[in-house]
Amino acid sequence: MKVKRRNVKRGRIEIIPLIDTIVILLIFYMTFSRFAGAQRDAALELPESRAGDEFKQLPQQLIVNMHSAEQASISGTKYKVSELPSVIRNYYANLSRTDSSLAQKLKAGDVKPSIILRGSRVMNYKDLSDFMRICAKTDLRDFLPPKTPAGITEVTFTVMERK
Repeated sequence: MKVKRRNVKRGRIEIIPLIDTIVILLIFYMTFSRFAGAQRDAALELPESRAGDEFKQLPQQLIVNMHSAEQASISGTKYKVSELPSVIRNYYANLSRTDSSLAQKLKAGDVKPSIILRGSRVMNYKDLSDFMRICAKTDLRDFLPPKTPAGITEVTFTVMERK
């Protein structure tokens, strides 16, 4: 008796879906490594400077220490951040009594009002940018030359020193 042989199908590896899968995985890992590198760079902690000039406050500069998003201090007096526009305006308004030569220089345009913002190390940038908006809205045109922008345009950022 003759036995009929069965045709056995041999398995095949489909190469096109394999190539598609490898390309998708390659794109995924390349994208992920790019984001991981950016995140690693953002977490870089810079060393503290041990050299440099000693800080000297100029007479037209006002130092504002921000302790949190709601609280700041000027010359040791604590204020709410919402109160700062009136406090800054009063500071420059009282210059004619405390330092008349500086008030005249401001009015003549020889010097510009300037703020040094020292933020706490734990604050985020959003809170500091909110303070920048406050500075831009603080109207000092009464104490400055005509046709001067309303807000304070010179704001310097620093970090409060550890104590």
